[in-house]
Amino acid sequence: MIIDARSLSPEETLETHVCIIGSGPSGLTIAREFANQNFQVAVLESGGFEFDPEIQSLSDGNAVGDAYPVVSSTRLRQFGGTSHTWEGQNGYQEYGFRCLPLDEIDFEQRDWLPYSGWPFTKKHLDPFYERAHQVCQIGPYAYKPEDWEDRRAVRLPFKSDRIGTSMSQYAPRYPFTEEYPRQIRQTDNITTIIYGTVVEIVTDESNQTVTSLRIAASKDKQFWLKAKIFILATGGLENARLLLASNQQQTLGLGNQNDVVGRYFMDRPILSCSLIPYDHRLLEQTALYDIYRTKGIPVMARVRLSEELMRQEHILNNGAQLFPRPQERQRKATLALRSMILAIRDRKPLQDITKNLSTVLSGSDYILAAGFWAGIRKIPALRRGDWSYLPYEKMRFSQFEIFYQLEQAPDPNNRITLSAEKDFLGQNKVEIQWRLNPIDIQNAIRVQEIWAEEFDKAGLGKLEFANKRENWKFENLAMHHHMGTTRMNNDPKQGVVDANCKVHGVSNLFVAGSSVFPTAGYSNPTLTIIALSLRLADHIKTLI
Repeated sequence: MIIDARSLSPEETLETHVCIIGSGPSGLTIAREFANQNFQVAVLESGGFEFDPEIQSLSDGNAVGDAYPVVSSTRLRQFGGTSHTWEGQNGYQEYGFRCLPLDEIDFEQRDWLPYSGWPFTKKHLDPFYERAHQVCQIGPYAYKPEDWEDRRAVRLPFKSDRIGTSMSQYAPRYPFTEEYPRQIRQTDNITTIIYGTVVEIVTDESNQTVTSLRIAASKDKQFWLKAKIFILATGGLENARLLLASNQQQTLGLGNQNDVVGRYFMDRPILSCSLIPYDHRLLEQTALYDIYRTKGIPVMARVRLSEELMRQEHILNNGAQLFPRPQERQRKATLALRSMILAIRDRKPLQDITKNLSTVLSGSDYILAAGFWAGIRKIPALRRGDWSYLPYEKMRFSQFEIFYQLEQAPDPNNRITLSAEKDFLGQNKVEIQWRLNPIDIQNAIRVQEIWAEEFDKAGLGKLEFANKRENWKFENLAMHHHMGTTRMNNDPKQGVVDANCKVHGVSNLFVAGSSVFPTAGYSNPTLTIIALSLRLADHIKTLI
């Protein structure tokens, strides 16, 4: 059943057994586990089935500290959540997301990394990762290069055990944007409620049991929803925001008796550098590092430092992807051509259109080659993947961009708070307080040094860095991977939720998503989010 909250009577009260707040990948995964069970489920979504700019404005906020992306651009209020924005290449005109599990070291309490350590090991989560592969509709739970290499695609021949290759898989996004939402809407024991934005989580007098949600259908209409169990699955920013905003009965916010909610916010800073091959034939030997379809699955190799080295040198987790690039003049020509096309589209004066013409002509050799092969392949010329398939296309490239993301150290001063500014529902907006620390900078510098040594030692090429020690800056400070704001720890003074993702001190409120991650690791978070969601669903079933 589908309910548009705007059609409900003011102050109406709905009841169910389990309420899932949020319909992104985590909420959908949990809802599918509850399908056709002998209890009633409500899935509550702030937006609708289509994008609504007014509802999306509820995600506005601001950032304090280091530069951060426009806050509202980092998540989506729509049934299916932020999966609608995934742009990983999963095939011709098909989009998806990158899948790989966290590493064993990510779950460990590392002496050199304050606030590290999960309540369980990777081995404990492995069965849920395997089930997550089925949910994501990808290949076997296998991430060693030998599981995917073939005659055309082999790993790079590094000369030491400090550095090596691991794999990622690419999953389609349509299960989360189309297939699973359709399943949920057609399931008898699940009620889908759209255009309902939770503005307060209400507890009993003891503050130990959630009794209901206060939900806004518009700025002048609200209704209530009662349930036995509530699951908060609105993402790394909104999970913390809603707990902090539920402050009518507890001044600091629900579950925040130890002032932990919103703290330890983590994202993934990004660096890039150039690899100048010693031999152009390297471009013929790196197909595994493309988005490469083998055994029916799109995979992509990454370069990584060994866990032994990370422990030995106290290095945070990291990994790199390789993308072929033209010469600098050719890259500038491509950007100039884009500017000319935009100027023509916007009907700018002729002088604005032609001002970059000389730059375009200086790189016309590359532009013509790129256009030719784009026509052959019938895909855009500037996609990151699919460059290794045609034998002559690689001749237009001269180097690699090494694009790498790094684990950010958890820091209680990096946090989500409530801004004084309010949205159109009268709720305080999100404020992100976020800075990179010396440990993050030092880690990035050391990682680059090791890579330069190992690429040179293997005879592969020379690394050229855009950033020097004396003028340090990251290429991009965030990947929109919001983590840590309701972190998992069995000690209420160190975490918001326990090992079962239950909010400390509240008997029937659980949190799903990457906000429960104690540490960030290197891996894109979605596969782990889904594994944890399956684990949480299993636990909830034992309580009903």
